[in-house]
Amino acid sequence: MILPDDVPFTDPLGPRVPVSDKWRCRAVQGCRSQTVQSAGAPGDANHELAAKRHSLIVTASGASAATFEELAAKATAAREANNIPQAIELYREALQLKPAWTEGWWFLGTLCYDSDQYENGRQAFAEFVKLDDKAAPGWSFLGLCEFETGEYAHALEHIRRGLDIGTGLEPAIEQVLHFHEALLLTRLGLFDQALPKFTPFVRRGVQNPELIAGIGLTALRQALLPKEVPAESRSLIDAAGHTVYLWIGGDAGKIAPTFRALVDGYPTTPGVHYLYATYLLSVRPAEEAAAELKRELELNPRNADARAMVALLMLRAGASSAALPLARQAAQDGPMCPMAQYTYGLIFAAAGDLAQAIERLESAERLNPGNIEYHMALAGVYSKAGRHEDARRERRASIALARESDSRGPG
Repeated sequence: MILPDDVPFTDPLGPRVPVSDKWRCRAVQGCRSQTVQSAGAPGDANHELAAKRHSLIVTASGASAATFEELAAKATAAREANNIPQAIELYREALQLKPAWTEGWWFLGTLCYDSDQYENGRQAFAEFVKLDDKAAPGWSFLGLCEFETGEYAHALEHIRRGLDIGTGLEPAIEQVLHFHEALLLTRLGLFDQALPKFTPFVRRGVQNPELIAGIGLTALRQALLPKEVPAESRSLIDAAGHTVYLWIGGDAGKIAPTFRALVDGYPTTPGVHYLYATYLLSVRPAEEAAAELKRELELNPRNADARAMVALLMLRAGASSAALPLARQAAQDGPMCPMAQYTYGLIFAAAGDLAQAIERLESAERLNPGNIEYHMALAGVYSKAGRHEDARRERRASIALARESDSRGPG
C-alpha cells in the first residue's frame, strides 16, 4: 500500500515494521552525531559507571580490549551477512564486555525487533535510550516493542517521545508511529484523543482493514486493538469504522444513508445510537439527537458519554437544575470520560462553585487536551476565579489549537 504522497506505508499491525539495514546504520549514525562519540552521556551516572568499568578492563588487559573489538567485528559481519541468530549472540557477548556501547544496543534491539523477539528488543532499546536519550529512533522502537509485549501505557509514552524528538525518523516509520499512537489511545480508553489521530490517514485516502477496525473501535468506545476483536463482533466494528470513515472523509452523499444502515442493522447494540446522535448533532435539530441518546441509555444505562451529552443539551436549553443529577451520574460512571467531566464542570460553574468547576474542567482537559471547548471553558472559569495568568494560558492554547485545525483544513 502506498500513501498518496508516495510515502511507503508498511502495515503496522503485521508481525513487525522491518528495519532496513541501510536505515539501521543511518539511524545509529544520527545518534552518534549527538552523543555516541564519547564513552558516556554527560550526567548519566549509569553510563559513566559502565564507561569506567570498561576503562578498567582495558587497562588491566590488552587482550580484553581486543576481545571486544573482535566480537564487535564478528557481530557486524554476521549482521551484514544476514546471519541474525549469530549476530544477536555476538552483540550480546560484546555488550557484556562493553555495556556502554551505544551502537551495540541499537543493533541488538533492531535485530531482535526484526526477529519478533520483542521482549529482548525492549530490553535492548531500554539500555540504548539510557545512553542516548535524544535519539528519536531509540524511543520509537522501544515503544513499538512495548506495543507488541502489551505494555500499552509505556508504549504510548515512548512512541510519543520519539515523535516529539522527531530527528532521525524516516517518513514511513513516522507514519507507523502515528498509527500505533491512535491504536494505543483507543486501547487505553482515550477515545476522544484517538479519533483525530486517525483523521490524517482518512484524508490521505489510505484504505486498510486495520485502519477501518481502529476507527470502528474508537467510534463505539471499545478499548480493544483490532487483533483483539472477537470474531462475532468484526462485522459490527467494520460497519462502524466504514461509516465514520465516510463521515471523516466528507462523502456527503453517502454519510446519512450509511449511518441509517448502521442503526437499522444493529438497533440493539450498545454504542450505535450514541454514535448516530453525535452525527445528528452536526446536521440535524438537537431533538433528533436527543431521541437517539435516550434510546442509547435504554440499551446501555452506564454510557457516560450519552448521559453527559443529554445533560449538556439540557444545560444549553437552560435546564441546569434538571441536568445536574444526569451530569453527576455521568461523571461517576465515566471518570475517564472527558465529556462527562466537562459537563459536570459547566454545571458547577453555572452554580458559582468555581473550585469544583475548575477541578472537573481540568480533568476534562487532561483527558482530551486537543478539545478547544475545554480550554475555553477553563479560561472563563479561571478568569472568574481571579486566576488571570492561567486564563491567558488557556486562551493561548485555544488559539493555537484553532490555528492547527485551520491548517489541516476541513473534515
